[in-house]
Amino acid sequence: MRSNHFITLRILHGLVTIYFMLCLLYLYTVGLTGNVNGILFTLAILSLAIEGIAVFALNRGDCPLIHIQRRVGDNKPFFELFLPPKLAKQAIPIFALLTVIAVLIILLRCIYG
Repeated sequence: MRSNHFITLRILHGLVTIYFMLCLLYLYTVGLTGNVNGILFTLAILSLAIEGIAVFALNRGDCPLIHIQRRVGDNKPFFELFLPPKLAKQAIPIFALLTVIAVLIILLRCIYG
């Protein structure tokens, strides 16, 4: 039987993942429509930037929550719950690339209207 910490952490990890996906979706919405809410835009950019620093600069490309997961006995990376291991390992770099593309779309919209 799984501990409450184990299940709670997986749920929390899922909610954090959904939050970052919504931030990314918002950036694409801004880039494609040009409609910007300053507070949401700032929150999305800062959230994704902090996540990027935590994942790439501080954790060599792995989600920081994996260390907490391992402490509660969950050795399976979050994306491996849904994807094959090889594809799951690529999830974070793919999301990083999608974030860069969204920012480039926004910059192009700003430059060329």
